[in-house]
Amino acid sequence: MRNLSDRISREFLPAVASPSQYVGLEFNARRPNVDAAGVRIVLAFPDAYRIGISHMGHQLLYHLCNDIPGTACDRTYCPMPDAEQAARVVKIPLWGWESGRAVADFDIVGFSLPYELCVTNMLTMLDLAGVPLRWADRNERHPLIVAGDALADTPEPIADFIDIFLVGDGEVNLPALIELVRQAGPNGLSRHDLLLQAARSIPGAYVPRFYRSIMNRSGMHHVEPARPDVPAVIHHAHLSRLSDSPAPGRPLVPLADAVHDRVVIEIMRGCPNSCRFCQAGFVKLPVRIRPVEQIVEIAKQAIEATGYREISLLSLSTSDYPELPELIERLNSEFADKHVSISLPSLHVGSELRKLPAMVSAVRKGGMTIAAEAGSDRIRRAIHKDISDDDMLSAVEAAYRAGWRSVKVYFLAGLPGEREEDIDAIFNLARRLSHARRAVDGQTGAISASVSWFVPKPHTPMQWCSMQTNEYFRSVRNRLRDLSRRSAVSFKFHKIERSIFECVICRADRRIGKVIENVWRRGARMDAWDEHFSFENWLSAFEQEGIDPADFAHKPFATDQPTPWSHISCPRSEEHLLEQYNLMLRELQNDQRPCNDRGMSPSPQTDGQSQ
Repeated sequence: MRNLSDRISREFLPAVASPSQYVGLEFNARRPNVDAAGVRIVLAFPDAYRIGISHMGHQLLYHLCNDIPGTACDRTYCPMPDAEQAARVVKIPLWGWESGRAVADFDIVGFSLPYELCVTNMLTMLDLAGVPLRWADRNERHPLIVAGDALADTPEPIADFIDIFLVGDGEVNLPALIELVRQAGPNGLSRHDLLLQAARSIPGAYVPRFYRSIMNRSGMHHVEPARPDVPAVIHHAHLSRLSDSPAPGRPLVPLADAVHDRVVIEIMRGCPNSCRFCQAGFVKLPVRIRPVEQIVEIAKQAIEATGYREISLLSLSTSDYPELPELIERLNSEFADKHVSISLPSLHVGSELRKLPAMVSAVRKGGMTIAAEAGSDRIRRAIHKDISDDDMLSAVEAAYRAGWRSVKVYFLAGLPGEREEDIDAIFNLARRLSHARRAVDGQTGAISASVSWFVPKPHTPMQWCSMQTNEYFRSVRNRLRDLSRRSAVSFKFHKIERSIFECVICRADRRIGKVIENVWRRGARMDAWDEHFSFENWLSAFEQEGIDPADFAHKPFATDQPTPWSHISCPRSEEHLLEQYNLMLRELQNDQRPCNDRGMSPSPQTDGQSQ
């Protein structure tokens, strides 16, 4: 393997900003001997170091792989634009952060792809590594390019770039792939034969080269096997028990600024609420919980090994963890005198409301976040968000009494059936949450309201809906800004244009791979960052390739035709999703009124199949 360590130190690090993010000398780094290992894997996170080092799944797989005998696992991240330029000037290929070895010399390059607009960074990393972008151009000399996480559930837009997608829980299928690669050498398997065996035998393995993209009657492309000996449907790999997932007791501690400086422990995987818009809530079923005793032991190890002073209890809906009161009591007993705070994100305030005051008063105020999603009960019922205004007001008042002075609330706008009064209800709910503090000390509480734009995600009952337009979202943003002037409510909005292309990428078929490559060649980098994202670049790339992004974002999908992701099976059947979709439509259609003059739609945009 090529050792680039000296050149990195002499030629690269002096030329970049914040060189500490490129050196791989973090506390608790494993520093495996990659030269002596039987299988060498480098986990690649396609965003900046400060994002990737904070990603729990990336750290989990790093420790898991290094615990497999005979396996060495390194890490690499996407260099910032200045560092990319510096690497290109001195012609240093992308390397593993800890070993300094060239990424192209590893056996496996495993990408975590948690969000849509990291795809151009993935191409940057492949190109910097000297690996051909497309699998069709790779040969026996090149590592296997593997991808997992959220984008593996909607793989077609990047199917031309990836050798193997691992769908579902990586703790199940990544070790299986490592073992297959270990056996490939002694068994004389060619690259083609190894990939074929992976497609046949590894749970959740999707190998795009063995499938073809076919247009259906609605004009969308779907996927079918190109040969009879690979599965027509790829099923999620699922870990039976969360206690079998190796939560790191010695997590990596970054040397440079990171988005999260705390211990993160996954306490539950999956969500019992089945909100109709939430992709993670459907694909991560069934619900699996980590035992209280194990969580406390992990927390003790991690605090000792890192020096952090905050523990974040992670899940899709932390307050639905069935033993949360006991867990909070145990953690508070262990850490209260050590001045370690407990953060409770993703609160679903409902039936557990009576428990909340005791829970929030028992810990230091590490953070409180409520996912309200909609401002009105009407819309929340339609999207199956089982939470009421009264629940949230009571919970926030309890939090104020326990010492909190500010609360963050998440909302979605552009949901099917949304009307102007539903937008006003977002502000009115946020204002009422602020005023709930008056009953405590006569003051108003600071409410930070984050508004995202509804994306009809695959593998959900709302996958057949369309996304609202740029103009609609602008009208919503302007309305909320006007309403919130001179109030204690602060609104933050996701970038509209970026959300639209997130929608396009997650819903598109294999044809837009050439758009992604086109926009990358135009200089697209770090598209998830406001300061780097270029709407014009993306529009120009679509125009040059003759593809209309509106076909994927702003038009509904036919319910009687396969989708670009139909070959990836989520735990809930297509029949179940369609049943829930029709229930949503009926709930909205039972409460119809004419469109108002602001142009906000009184009903969901549908394809007419289910009316």
